[in-house]
Amino acid sequence: MGNSWKTDDTQEAPRGTAPRAVRDLVGRVEVETIWDPLPKSHEGCPATAALTNLIRCTDRLGAVRQAEIALADDSCTRYARCVWHGVTVLICAGELLSADGHISRFENSADDRLDDVVALLRAQHAKHAGDVSGVRELLERLISSTPHRFVRDLAVPFLVEALATAGDVAAAEAVLDEYDFDELLAGRPAARPLLLAIRGELHLAAGRPAAALADMLACLRGPVSEVAAHSAVVRRRGVAALAAAADGRSELASALADEEEEAARGWGGLAYVGWAQYVRAMVDEPDRPSRLLNDAIDLLDAALSPAGIAASSYEQGVRLMESGDGTAAREQFKRAGQMARRIGNTKVAELAEKMLGELTQSLRQTSLTMQERKIAEMAQAGYSNKQIAERLVLTVRTIEFHLSNVYRKLRISGRRALMNTTLETP
Repeated sequence: MGNSWKTDDTQEAPRGTAPRAVRDLVGRVEVETIWDPLPKSHEGCPATAALTNLIRCTDRLGAVRQAEIALADDSCTRYARCVWHGVTVLICAGELLSADGHISRFENSADDRLDDVVALLRAQHAKHAGDVSGVRELLERLISSTPHRFVRDLAVPFLVEALATAGDVAAAEAVLDEYDFDELLAGRPAARPLLLAIRGELHLAAGRPAAALADMLACLRGPVSEVAAHSAVVRRRGVAALAAAADGRSELASALADEEEEAARGWGGLAYVGWAQYVRAMVDEPDRPSRLLNDAIDLLDAALSPAGIAASSYEQGVRLMESGDGTAAREQFKRAGQMARRIGNTKVAELAEKMLGELTQSLRQTSLTMQERKIAEMAQAGYSNKQIAERLVLTVRTIEFHLSNVYRKLRISGRRALMNTTLETP
């Protein structure tokens, strides 16, 4: 195995790649070397094999196994590139505990040659773990103190990504202006996909879907380098799909969402599949409470992805609120606010609190009477209107009248929705 590889359009596409129509759009995938070439004696190491699986989004378990082998081998860990490959694969695979252990080992070693690379990896790990404020502090210190321009040129886009994740779009754009991303794009061709992916995400967060789509499509067409094989680039198809949908290009959005879902299932990580489900819900089910969003929230919860949970729960909360299911919406907004505060995203946290306040005020104005609550509880227990009437010594018409008031006050459509509604404690 050499230091680079390309897909061949004449060969059968590996599981997890895009349909041909989308592959024609995004072009070929190749790896550019960014560190000094490995010696002949080290070519074909397991770290490089793990990276190849990550880029192709195939065989997640095999990639993790190869990364662990590389990181346990002293002949691999003497090279910064192998350390980067191995830990990056573990982070993107959701193996955060293992990645943390390896990063800590390198941080405590006497070998200072890897210090800056390990600091970058620590920042990436902290972001995935939800410690966005810690990421910001670490990267700002690294940018100001590192003597290596290459490390600074990676720390800058990582800082932009962390700020965007925290909802601080203005600060992220200030970093873009200060360090001139166009100059970075021209000077670091190997990092170009990473730079485009991060700037595209920022454009989308700032409400510029056309600019976001342009960056993401350019990212998709370009080669995927070793340093760019990290989460922002791995999920580039999904961000492109969201940008296309926001820009009114529904056919392209659907094709890209298909590609993202196929790649996610080919890779198999919970966080990635949850992200793909979120994208699919936003593209194909944009207006109503979504089963796909529920699936995304469950998967992201299992993957311990606070940023993903905050975004998905807030979106589902808005949809539930607009559909009239205020009780279910409250639970989603509570969850979104909790996760947003955890990662330091004050924007989403404040929006969730605002929605909760509106719902609370609405519920106070439309609280159930004791009789309505009793009838609602009996309906939830499975009693028919006739059975409720007999037990309360009322007419069926009176029961129907009270239930109609219950549905109106709870902003739900009927008995079926009532069965899935949590009645507020009086």
